[in-house]
Amino acid sequence: MTLLPPALLYFSNALLFISLFTRLPSIQETLQVDKAVLGLALLSAPVGTFLALPIAGRITDRLTPRLTAVTMLPIVALLSPLLTIFPLPGFILCFFLFGFFRTIFDVAANMISAGIEARTGVKVLSRSHGFWSVGLLVGSLASGFLAEEGISPTIQQSMATILVLLACLTVFLLTPADPPSVPTKKRRSAYVLPDRTILLICVMVFGLCIVEGAIYDWGIFFLREELRVDPALAGTLYAAFTIGMGATRMMGDMLRDRFGALALIRMSAVTVAVGIVLLVTSPSYIYAGVALFLIGCGIALAFPLAVATTIALGKGQPSENLAALALTLMLSTIGIPPLLGFIAEHVSLTATFLVLLPCVLISFLMAPVAEGKRPFRFRKQ
Repeated sequence: MTLLPPALLYFSNALLFISLFTRLPSIQETLQVDKAVLGLALLSAPVGTFLALPIAGRITDRLTPRLTAVTMLPIVALLSPLLTIFPLPGFILCFFLFGFFRTIFDVAANMISAGIEARTGVKVLSRSHGFWSVGLLVGSLASGFLAEEGISPTIQQSMATILVLLACLTVFLLTPADPPSVPTKKRRSAYVLPDRTILLICVMVFGLCIVEGAIYDWGIFFLREELRVDPALAGTLYAAFTIGMGATRMMGDMLRDRFGALALIRMSAVTVAVGIVLLVTSPSYIYAGVALFLIGCGIALAFPLAVATTIALGKGQPSENLAALALTLMLSTIGIPPLLGFIAEHVSLTATFLVLLPCVLISFLMAPVAEGKRPFRFRKQ
């Protein structure tokens, strides 16, 4: 029962998210734009994130994480079908709102998992994110099947919306209300600025996080256009990515206790780099599936480790530290979708993934930050 609320919330959020992103090729056809324009349109969600972050922690503290989560996620779900039918200006507006409300939900969901760990002493953060990966798996398989059967993205997103609403209602009815937070009289600035620790954490996971975003945005395009696979097979291959991510996250709490965060970040970076090289050199869809599986394993623990490190080492309110973490990651990656879209349109989808390798190297080098150590330590001669 301890894991049920975050499990349902992460699962349904992922189901909604992946059912949208796996249908981006169809949505692109509806919008009648190229990949570069689509990449710019996708930038509207990070803008929504930027504007939501000043109030995300405050709303979560005021309403409590439970109430915030079951309020914000249904709003995101109701926006989702609109993204499949509106022309470009409407898509940009709805995707902006999608990012805005989803950001507030993300802070609340992480606070729910962190609160469970604080109250019970049982590590659930990585497993909570594991159910996000399970949702990605179920959603990608279902999306591939529905696309092959000719089900429109609008109907698919409407079905996902209904499931999300039912999940949120279940969480609301079955979980007790959180105690209200104690209000603080200290005046807060509009934006919670990250301190040195949070900045270093963001640099540490930057390379892994943008690879995850690249797979979401352009993974299906790569499978459809470079490997020439049909929608059903593309959904199945994409599922390999989510299987790798989900399996690793389900073991993540155990792995964190056994190996430590530093070793996990380094293993993650190496696994992602191997997966990218294998993906872009894949002679067949079987190798592509293995590559996506490895990438899923590699990026799985990046954000859970960033959240855990932020809560452990950050100063002040945990909700504000998480908001500062999200703000910094968003600002550091805000130009990535249009940049990758430009590369995909004017160079190739292969180049889109190859340019990520130096960023993955940075994550490898910054791994000591996960244990509160200096990323570079030179011995004096």
